[in-house]
Amino acid sequence: EPAMTSTMSRRQTLGGLSASQLNTRTSTGGAQRVENVKKRASTTGIAGHNGATPGRKTPGGSRRTSIFGWSQQSKLDPRPLTDKQYLNECVRTLITYLTTHGYDNPVSPKTLTHPTSKDFVHIVTFLFRKVDSSLKIVGKMEEEVPQIFKKLKYPFPISRSALYAVGSPHSWPSLLAALTWLVELLNYEERAEEIRENSVDNFECDTSSRDFFEFVDKSYKHFLAGNDEECVLLEDDLRATFQEKDKERIAEVSRHEEEIHTFKSSITELTARPTPLETLQQKKSDLESDINKFESLIFKLKEHREAVEQKNKDRQEELHAKAEELRKIEAENKDLEEVVSNQSVNKEDVQRMAQQRSKLQDILQSLTSQKDSLLDAALEDEAKFEKKVEELESTTRQYHTTADRLQVIPSTAKHAEGVNFEIKLNARSDNPSEIFNVDMKNKLKPALIKLSESYIKKTRSVAQEMLELQEKLDASEEALSEKQEEISLLESQNNKLEEQTKQLKETTDADIASKNAEIQRIKADVHNLKETAVKSLSESETQAHALRTEYEELCVTTTLETEMVNKELAAALEVLIGHKLHIQQTLKRIDEQTKNYVEDVMAS
Repeated sequence: EPAMTSTMSRRQTLGGLSASQLNTRTSTGGAQRVENVKKRASTTGIAGHNGATPGRKTPGGSRRTSIFGWSQQSKLDPRPLTDKQYLNECVRTLITYLTTHGYDNPVSPKTLTHPTSKDFVHIVTFLFRKVDSSLKIVGKMEEEVPQIFKKLKYPFPISRSALYAVGSPHSWPSLLAALTWLVELLNYEERAEEIRENSVDNFECDTSSRDFFEFVDKSYKHFLAGNDEECVLLEDDLRATFQEKDKERIAEVSRHEEEIHTFKSSITELTARPTPLETLQQKKSDLESDINKFESLIFKLKEHREAVEQKNKDRQEELHAKAEELRKIEAENKDLEEVVSNQSVNKEDVQRMAQQRSKLQDILQSLTSQKDSLLDAALEDEAKFEKKVEELESTTRQYHTTADRLQVIPSTAKHAEGVNFEIKLNARSDNPSEIFNVDMKNKLKPALIKLSESYIKKTRSVAQEMLELQEKLDASEEALSEKQEEISLLESQNNKLEEQTKQLKETTDADIASKNAEIQRIKADVHNLKETAVKSLSESETQAHALRTEYEELCVTTTLETEMVNKELAAALEVLIGHKLHIQQTLKRIDEQTKNYVEDVMAS
C-alpha cells in the first residue's frame, strides 16, 4: 500500500499549478516538513531545537517569495531585454537545456539570434512536452502559445503580433525571455524532483508512510510502557485505515479500467471511420470536378449562344433583303399602273383585263396561302430541328460527362486504350456524315460495345453515381435557366440604368462646378490641419522622449531590485541547506542513541 500511494503521488505536471502553489512546494523543505521535524524532536525527548534557524523564518513562511510569483497583471518587464549580454546568456541557457534533454533539431547561437517561426514552434513544443508529455498545440500557434503560458502563470503577456514575426528585433527578445523562464521552471522542477528522491525523509511525502511512522512512534511508547492493549488497538486502527485505503484504491483502479476501456472503444471507433481531412479532401475533389464540368458546359452554351445570335443576324439580313425586294416590286407595280393608266383601251379590253386581274388575284391568293402554309411548316420544322439539335447537344454533353467520369476521353485517358471516344458535334453541316467527327456506326459504337462488355460487372455500383450525376445535370439545367432569366432581367435593368446614367451625367456636370469650389475649400482646411498636426507631432515627440527616459530609469531600478531579490533567495537557500544538514545530523544522532538504548535494554 505505501508503494502504490508513493507511485500515485509521483511527479505531477505543472500545467495546473498556480504561482502560490509553486511557492509552497514540499520538495525543498517546506513548512510541513518542519512541523514533522518538530513532532519527532518532541517525541524523542530532544529539547532546545524547534526545527528552524533562530532569527529567520522558515522557507515555507511569509518571508519567502518565489521568482515565479509575479502577478499576471504586471505589464512592465523588469528584465533587461535590450541588453545583448543578457540575451546571449538566455541563448546559452536555452541551448544548454535543449542539448542536454534530447532536442532532436539542430540548434546554435546563430539560429537563436534570428530564428524562424518553424524553429520557434519546434522549441516551444519540445518545452511544453517537457512540462506535460500529453500537451499538444491544437489550432493556431498565435492563439494557443499565449494561453499555455498564461496557464503556466507566466507573469508577462505575450502578444499575438510578436508570434506573427518571431525573428524580428522587437519581438524576439521578449519571446526568448519567455522561453528562458520556461527552462528555469523546468530546471526548478528537476532539482525539486532530485531533492525529493535523495532526501532521507522522502517517505514523509507519502501520507501512508507518515501514518505508519506515527503508528510506530505511538506503539513503541505503549510497548515501553507495557500497555499491550493500546498497541493492539493501534494495530487495529492502522489495519482498518489500510483496508479502507485499499478499498478506495481498488475502486479507483476499477474506475480507471472502465475509463481505459471507454477510451479504447472511442479510439477504435475514431480510427475505423475516415478522418475529417480525408472526407474534406474527397469533397474538395468532387467540387473541383463539378467546377470543371460546369465550366465546360458554360463554354459550350456560349458557343451555342453565339451560333444562335449569328443565325438571328442572318435572318435579319434576309428580312432586310426581302423588304428591299418588296419595295422594288411595289415601285415596279406603281410604274406599271401608270403605264396602264396612260394606255388607251376600249371596254372589251377593260373587261378582259378585269377578268385576268381576277384570275391573277385568285392565283396570288392561292400562292400566298401556299406560301404561308409553307412558311408555317418551315418554322415548325426549324423548331423541331432546333429542339433535336438541343437534345443532341444535351445527349453529347451527357455522353462527354459520362465518358470523362469513366476516364475514356481523351484517347490518352486511363480506360480509353488508345481509342478516340470524344465526339465533336457539327449540327449545321449539310452532309449527315459530317455531323459527327467520327464514324458512329463502324468505329465508335463497336468500341463502346466492347468497353461496355468489359465493364458490365461494374454497372450496379455505378448506377447510383449515374443517378447522382443526372440529378446534378438537372440542377445545372435549372440553374442555367435561372441564369438566363437573370440575364434577361439584368439586360432590362441595364437599359434602365443607361437612361438613368444619361440623366445623372447631366446632373453631375451641373454639380462639378460647385464641387470644385468645395475642393478648394477642403484643400485650405487640409493645409491648416497639417500645420496643426506638425505642432502636435513635435509635442508628442517631446513627451515620448520624457517617457523613454523615465522607462530607462525604471528599468535600472527594477534590475537592482531583481538582483536584491536573487541575493535574498540565494541566502534563503543557503539557510535552508544548512537547516537540512542540521536535521539530518540530529536524526542520525537520535538513531544512534535509540540503537544504543535498545542494545542496553536488551543487554540488561
